[in-house]
Amino acid sequence: MEIELSDVLDELVELQEATDEAQAELTRLQEELGDTAHWTDEQHVTWRDAWEDAREPWWLLDTALEQYADTTGLDRDELEAMVRKAAGLVPRPDEE
Repeated sequence: MEIELSDVLDELVELQEATDEAQAELTRLQEELGDTAHWTDEQHVTWRDAWEDAREPWWLLDTALEQYADTTGLDRDELEAMVRKAAGLVPRPDEE
């Protein structure tokens, strides 16, 4: 059974959304914790744990983009731009 681009795109968009949520959580946490020079040991652990949690969706998305681009012969950057657009993200300046 052949996989449709739309099915793969839906899966990649879900991974993009998970990545965006993880980034938003890290940004929120950074704002909440403030200047890193004043963090307690507990705050450093909290940040490290959040960072580790965020790395998984980033890695999954990156790996999926590479794999699908290699499999189909699509340009990886173009595929990523398609996914970002489908996820409702503003194109990066180099994507315009």
